[in-house]
Amino acid sequence: MSVYTPVSQRRIAEVLTHYNLELVSATAASHGIENSTFLIEARQYDGATREVVLTVFEQFDEDELAPYIKVVSDLALARLPVAPALADGKGRTVHEVEGKPAVLMPRLRGEHCLTPQVEHCRQIGHVLSQLHQAPIDDLGRLPNERERLARFMEQSTRLPDAATHQAAQILKRWKKTPPTGVLVHADLFRDNVLFDGDHLSGVLDFYNACAERPEYDLAVALNDWCVAADGRPVPRREAALLVGYREGGGHYDEEVLALALAVAALRFWLSRLAGPVSADAEGQGSKDPAEFARIFGYRFNALSL
Repeated sequence: MSVYTPVSQRRIAEVLTHYNLELVSATAASHGIENSTFLIEARQYDGATREVVLTVFEQFDEDELAPYIKVVSDLALARLPVAPALADGKGRTVHEVEGKPAVLMPRLRGEHCLTPQVEHCRQIGHVLSQLHQAPIDDLGRLPNERERLARFMEQSTRLPDAATHQAAQILKRWKKTPPTGVLVHADLFRDNVLFDGDHLSGVLDFYNACAERPEYDLAVALNDWCVAADGRPVPRREAALLVGYREGGGHYDEEVLALALAVAALRFWLSRLAGPVSADAEGQGSKDPAEFARIFGYRFNALSL
């Protein structure tokens, strides 16, 4: 993650004491655009080393963060490769760091796959199928993705005139396609997944999770894992991701998926136009909106409107 809130080594060490851990080293992570994340090596009371991650949340208060912590806990119980928040000696999962809520999590093994191949895409489809079938107690406290998209539409004045008209067309159809009560990640980009060698070892950052149609989640993933640098879809990778999804027991409507691909591309084009979370960020910051302008063009042209 990019770092928006600097945190001293001393403060990190203080947080670790609540977990009976001693700081060995801490470095700021560089991927992502929403929160401040620190990769930590710590020492347990028995002398063994342990790798953990401290995330400081830039946009949530503790109450807003609570449903996401619960979702990831439920997914861990369902044996998905996720990192649930660790509870300290008093049972707390959230601490205040520099006036913001922060969570300590185990660090999952693996690295980001920035040049995905067919097999990576198949595993992405499979893990999405498992996510969509996972038993989750309560999705009602999570944000509504369609309301979030409506807020991002405030950026539509910055779109070219032709794209503004196209956006209105697809959103009119999307509103007629009712959401379902399926938990979706809604942000399963390459920097939110870890691979240990060729094995998918971790799914990260559920802080855009919501109840939506599974086709929307597939669309978000397809638009990142299965496109070329110019935004053009790569058929072999797309096919592999969808095969993996079906192999895992997932089901989707092809017509809805085609529409969702354009909607998801529009959503991330607009959110990137909204700019970085903070002008003081160190690291990756906001991503290039032109990338999703190109993807939106391909996805819109593939529709029969």
